[in-house]
Amino acid sequence: MARKRVQEERKQQILEALNTCLQEKSFQQTSIKDIARVAGVNHGVLHYYFTGKEDILLQYIDYVIEYYQTQMREWLGTKDLSLYGKKEFIEEIFGFINNRITLNLNLSRIFVEIWEISLYNAAVRDKLRHAYRHWMTELTSMVSRFIDDDDAFASNVSISMIAFWEGMALFSTIFEPGSLDTVEVLRRFQERILEIL
Repeated sequence: MARKRVQEERKQQILEALNTCLQEKSFQQTSIKDIARVAGVNHGVLHYYFTGKEDILLQYIDYVIEYYQTQMREWLGTKDLSLYGKKEFIEEIFGFINNRITLNLNLSRIFVEIWEISLYNAAVRDKLRHAYRHWMTELTSMVSRFIDDDDAFASNVSISMIAFWEGMALFSTIFEPGSLDTVEVLRRFQERILEIL
């Protein structure tokens, strides 16, 4: 059991090293040796855990998504959702996603590049498609608590929310800091969602 834990820790160390590398340069410019250097391991060790650079990227996507899903589950675990009205619930969800995901510039920069890679790489595209479908399903389940209509409407609202958050994440990477009042735009969108629900 201890060996498996060490292997998982080593794998996580390598995935975190890729994250660090992607803060400095693009995935294309990042080499296996760069990742190994930042992870503090021999580059041959990477091949023990991963088949190549693309495999590291694919598992990195899973790693990041699982990290934020775990954060959200833990955060939701601290809340008694039965005590929340629609407005309070939406404010909580928006606050969590805005502050930890959408306005996380480092994460946004990395995912803009991953979206670009997915245009030409079917495995990355499939990985993202699966992740977004999962997110849409979870958010639809949460939103449907406040909609008397059918699940299709809750699903459409959820898809719109995710697309908006991801679009704002993209904008945060291409607009000069301070040139777009992202916080105000997010606040107004939240108000509109509340009106819709």
